Amino acid sequence: MQIFIQDTQIVPETQGTLVDFFQQGPVEMLVFLTNDGANTLNYIWQQWTGTAWQDMGVVGSDLYNTLSPGQTRSLKVTSTYPRVQIVGNASGGALLDFSVSRVFTRSSGGSCPILAM
Repeated sequence: MQIFIQDTQIVPETQGTLVDFFQQGPVEMLVFLTNDGANTLNYIWQQWTGTAWQDMGVVGSDLYNTLSPGQTRSLKVTSTYPRVQIVGNASGGALLDFSVSRVFTRSSGGSCPILAM
């Protein structure tokens, strides 16, 4: 089964959580990030270790970088932990358009992972 999410998030001038993802096991997903704002957007992917948030990449990597206005980046986000987030900010503010796609193995007759309506 393929799970797909697309949404937008306002990116403020002060760094904060933009999107938080969680599931029952390790994270593996394909993410597209687009800066639909007029200012450069700074972002960092982090994973929750059970006691603290830990950066997932180094400065300049796909997981710790910037997006110029109009720029799109696709990346694979994987973590052995079940929870990840993207934090960021943009001088003057910006708008982040993001989509997430991941494969979910559902047994025959099994439940679909819809958490809320």
